[in-house]
Amino acid sequence: MPERIFNAQKFRAAIQASGLKQSEVGEPPVSLGESVISRYGSGAVIPPPEKLPALAARVGLPLDVLAPRRGLPDLKDLRCDAGIQQKDTPQYTGTKSAMPVRAAENGMRPLKDKFVAPLAEAYGVSTEELRAAQERSFGNMVPAVRTPAPPRTAAPGTPQTVAEKITYLLEKTYARHERPADAELADRGNQKTGRPILDEALVHALRTGEETTGDEAILGALAAALDAPLVFFTSESPEEAARIVAGIRTVQSGVRAARHGDGPLPSEWLDFIEESIREITGGKSPDALDDQG
Repeated sequence: MPERIFNAQKFRAAIQASGLKQSEVGEPPVSLGESVISRYGSGAVIPPPEKLPALAARVGLPLDVLAPRRGLPDLKDLRCDAGIQQKDTPQYTGTKSAMPVRAAENGMRPLKDKFVAPLAEAYGVSTEELRAAQERSFGNMVPAVRTPAPPRTAAPGTPQTVAEKITYLLEKTYARHERPADAELADRGNQKTGRPILDEALVHALRTGEETTGDEAILGALAAALDAPLVFFTSESPEEAARIVAGIRTVQSGVRAARHGDGPLPSEWLDFIEESIREITGGKSPDALDDQG
């Protein structure tokens, strides 16, 4: 079945954008040595599929961006996307070995009905999706299941409130000594929107959680002040914040490199920055944004 295609260039650029050392990328839950991370970044070695979710989360990229897959998943794909090794599946099936899962993944023997629900929960999919994936493991090319998967809870540290999102952007996209004050954010937001929407007291109250708001004009001004798209403040998707911040940090890292480097950015950086801009602006290219003023 269609295994994910790991993009070493994006992985390498995302590490640079994140500001992490290769040794830090390999810390738990990734749990890999610095030399292994280095070989992944060079493209000399392809990560095991079970490691891809943790690697993507560590460098702030969606799994489908770091390692896209063309096609529909089978049972092995679902397990790997959940970051679970085959040898660890007995804790979900309640069996003494991984044989039930191994046999189903290899198209030898279907899962017993009593295994379907616990495995679907462990993999973060619906039982219908898991059964469809099993059919594909047996060579039956069934279409994608439209039944929505069970809702996933936000990962620890994912910003939910307006205050948390402001703080998240400040901490993730600015060095400590570069973080703008409340008054500076208010001025910046007003200038970029061309309207007197923010003031220092309001920004302070929103940042500290003393007040909150759903007013898109205010949220739009905050987003503009922090160089983020409005969807960062309006989306309730747990994955959206990490995707947007990864794009912002990539662009900012490229800009800093251009300012302080001795020459133009490498072509791979320019390509990665442009693709990041497309992702955080809904598919618009930098040239299209310039044309809009």
